[in-house]
Amino acid sequence: MQLRDTTHFTTRFLLPIVVVTGITILALAGFLAWSAQRIDDDALAREKLLLERALQEQKSQMYIAQEELAVWDEAVVAVETSDLQWLVDNLGVYAFDFYGHNRSFVVDNALKPIMATRDGGQVPAKSSADAIEKLAPFFEQLRSLDTQAAISAYNAGVSDTLPQAIDFTLFEGLPALVAVMPILSYSGDNAPTVGEEGFYISVGLLGDELAAYFGDQYRIDQPKFIDVEPPADTDAALPILNAEGQAFAWLIWQPERPGARLVGAAMPALLAALAIGIIIVGLLLRSLRGALFQLQAEREEARHRAQHDPLTGLGNRALFQTRLNECLNAISEGEPRLAVLALDLDKFKQVNDTLGHQAGDELLVQIGARIKPLLGQDDTLIRLGGDEFAIIQPGIRSHEAPQALAQSIVEALTQPISLAAGKATVGVSIGIATAPDMAHNETDLVRFADDALYRAKNGGRNRYCLYSATPASEPARIDTQLRDAFAARRATA
Repeated sequence: MQLRDTTHFTTRFLLPIVVVTGITILALAGFLAWSAQRIDDDALAREKLLLERALQEQKSQMYIAQEELAVWDEAVVAVETSDLQWLVDNLGVYAFDFYGHNRSFVVDNALKPIMATRDGGQVPAKSSADAIEKLAPFFEQLRSLDTQAAISAYNAGVSDTLPQAIDFTLFEGLPALVAVMPILSYSGDNAPTVGEEGFYISVGLLGDELAAYFGDQYRIDQPKFIDVEPPADTDAALPILNAEGQAFAWLIWQPERPGARLVGAAMPALLAALAIGIIIVGLLLRSLRGALFQLQAEREEARHRAQHDPLTGLGNRALFQTRLNECLNAISEGEPRLAVLALDLDKFKQVNDTLGHQAGDELLVQIGARIKPLLGQDDTLIRLGGDEFAIIQPGIRSHEAPQALAQSIVEALTQPISLAAGKATVGVSIGIATAPDMAHNETDLVRFADDALYRAKNGGRNRYCLYSATPASEPARIDTQLRDAFAARRATA
């Protein structure tokens, strides 16, 4: 019963609550994971936008720097007079110290290198000839008719727009931002002939120094420029595109993950809340389980009281009918399979009259105690009322089994019984009827057992009798009167 109740509680109450709780926890975990991912994705998008703007800002600063250095009357003179030292100091060293340009070059109209500096230090101009030659697209752009017209307009003072070619590209095999601008006169007094200008070249390498600047300026974690395409699953990677839209370098970094950090920071509190919730639910379930088991116990007790005699603890008439119907439904046609033994105590009234009703009640209890050890495992002992008992004996194979049981009961109850008020000696009369050989329903089976009980009493008491359809030898009138009187007594007991 305990195992069945536990299984019932687990299936009907505990399992649905556990399932709902599990689904709720999974849904909450999924929502937190989704929210954290959304926050991280938004943070990554903001970082990409910041870095894109940072690269554009590098272009803007490069234009401003070239405008300040290339549009300079003294620069025009230095180029015309080949004043190398002035060019190195003002267009090389200054460009590195103030603007951070890693490479600076001055070439004449024929693209012959005049001046070259590397990280603020002068280097032989000829050493950069090959690298400058690869910048041919920049010079072609500045020698176009539109650019020439823009230079003329600037020299004439009718326009402030300065032509410039600028793009991200590879320089000397390294990712870089390269800008080329013609060297022009700021005042216009010594402006070179259009098409004969020299060119100022500025190169800003996309290296560790610039990456560190981005990290400090824009709060980006571990930025780095690389010239190989990162793995496809790298989220924090920004391609560096040239004018043709080709990626030749990438900027990668360690993305900020505020969502994951928030979840990580909140996880101890969430786990603590979850643990508290589980404890509370567990306590509620435990309380509910106790209440349900108590209710079940009360129901079982009420059912037991409804089907058992309060004095002896034996089954009552309700249990007798229930059990008898179950046994009848379980048998088929054929030989005897079920027996009903109707018992009526002899001399019970004398015990009540001489020793008192309390002694009579004590006697009924001890009668039940003496009969129980004689029964089989599936047999059921019933107190129908007063001094009347009944036994349901299933699983028999012949009439011998109920007769043997009846004989053992007669012998057991013949022995004196010690009571608190003294010793009592009673007997018992037993009537036996079987199914399905004698009866096929409850009514006939009980009636036949009562008839056999009547015959046992009429035959001398303290004995048993197996039902027979043959009438007794007494006159029919007396037989009928006794039978009706016995039946009426049972009905009012």
